[in-house]
Parts: sequence; structure tokens; C-alpha cells
Amino acid sequence: MRYLLYILVFFGSHYCNAAAIKLQSYSGDTSLPHKLLLTALARQNLTYIHPYESDKDISNARILNDVKNGQLDVMWSMTSQQLEQDYQAIYIPLFRGLLGMRVAIVTQQNRDIFKHVTQLSELKEFSAGQGKTWPDTQILKANGLEVLTTLKYPNLFPMLEGNRFDYFPRGVNEPWDEIATHQELNLTVDPYILLKYTAPLYFFVAKDNHTLANQLSNALQAMIADGTFSSMFFDDSQVQMVLAKANLAARTVIPLENPSLSSDTPLSHPSLWFDPLNESSNTP
Repeated sequence: MRYLLYILVFFGSHYCNAAAIKLQSYSGDTSLPHKLLLTALARQNLTYIHPYESDKDISNARILNDVKNGQLDVMWSMTSQQLEQDYQAIYIPLFRGLLGMRVAIVTQQNRDIFKHVTQLSELKEFSAGQGKTWPDTQILKANGLEVLTTLKYPNLFPMLEGNRFDYFPRGVNEPWDEIATHQELNLTVDPYILLKYTAPLYFFVAKDNHTLANQLSNALQAMIADGTFSSMFFDDSQVQMVLAKANLAARTVIPLENPSLSSDTPLSHPSLWFDPLNESSNTP
């Protein structure tokens, strides 16, 4: 009887640990992807843990490797053909395309460096900073832009302030919170230009984790159908900040090609996308 109890306790605890979905985020994360993921997991009655809870300064390269080796179950990233070959994407753009609209963080003294920039050839005179393994790094380079890279995302802010490069392109939902987090640095948001390309951000799981991929896809589709996804999107503080602060209509749009966009991109499903530059876009 004692042996049987031991077996039940052992395998019961092992099952609980195995069932907990391992996330790239930490418990205090307030980002939209994190909130969408927790809602989707709850709809599937799945529990979760945060392996990086005690160390939030994790490189993208490690996240990619940890999903491959099973240390993580879910990550989110701007997509690329290579990512979709190596991992299973859940083809629902979490920011509804907003991350393909990029505004630049610049130093205060360079606030007006793009005042007279109206086309790509003029932007090529300046250097951008990006993460070494980020998919959008390859997009910028493919369009002939000079890009300096680092493996560590936090390094980009002091590198910009130290004039290692001229600007740091960010998704339109990102720069204000980031500047607030780095108040000790002399940074601001460029008010003049908007880089625009199709670059959805998806959830990714390991290539062979079909069960979790289906669970997340089903939950997110249900959230779209009942309006939960749209409500969470427009309620998100970063999205609200974009619509209030980015002044997108007044910016010079510089279109870029995304050669890493796969044929599986759900461009034929307009309900998945939001374009604040298009008056016909669906709004709350």
C-alpha cells in the first residue's frame, strides 16, 4: 500500500509539473501578448509557470533555444520564414499588425534628424540599432538600411544615448513605456517618420507540439469570435498610447518590403488586422 501511494504521489506530481505550460514572460508582465496568452490558457484549463521569473534579462537567442529543447513551451516574436520553419506559429497577429509600424527612439539632441527625411534613400544616411537575432533586423538590412546589433536588448538604450547609432526603430506601441523605464537617459520619440511593413507578431511553440498549438489557436479564435480579443486589444494601455500619442496621420510614411514574410500570413482575413492609418479599419 505504501509503495502504491508513493507511485501515485510521484506520478501525480510529475503529471502536474509536466502539464504546467512554461512561459517566456514573468508574473508581473503587463504586455498584451502576456495577457492574451493567460486568457487563452485559462480557456483551455491549462496551468502555467514562469521559468524566467528570477531573471528577466534573457536574450532572444536563449528563448529560441529553450523552446527547442523544452525548457519553454510558448514564446512570442515577430515572425519570419526561418522562425516558421523552425517552430510552429499560431497564425494570429497579436498586435493586429501594429508592430509593422515603427517609430524611432532618438536622443533629445537628435530630435529633428528626420525632419526632412521623406523617402527610403534619405533614411539610408542614418544607422539603426536592433537586436542581433530579431526578425526585423533582417527586414531593415534587406531594405538597404545600416543596422548595428547586440544580443542584449537592454544594451540598445545606452548604446543609442552614447551615439553608437542614430535611431532605434520600435513598434508604435513600445517606445513611450521604454523611455519612461530609462528616464536616466536622454531619449525621446522622433515625431516625423513612420516605417511601415507587414510584420505580424505570433505565439510560437516547438515544431512538434501540435497539441498546444491547436489549444492556443482554438482559444484565440474563440476570443476573436466573441469580441474578447478586440476588447483586450483596444483596452491595452500601449495601444491606447499609440492612438493618443503617436500622431500617425501627420507622419511621413516610409514603406519597407518584408522579404521574410511567409505565404501562410493571414492577409486574406481583414478581421485579424488593424490599420490606424486607414479610416476604414475596424475600430472599437
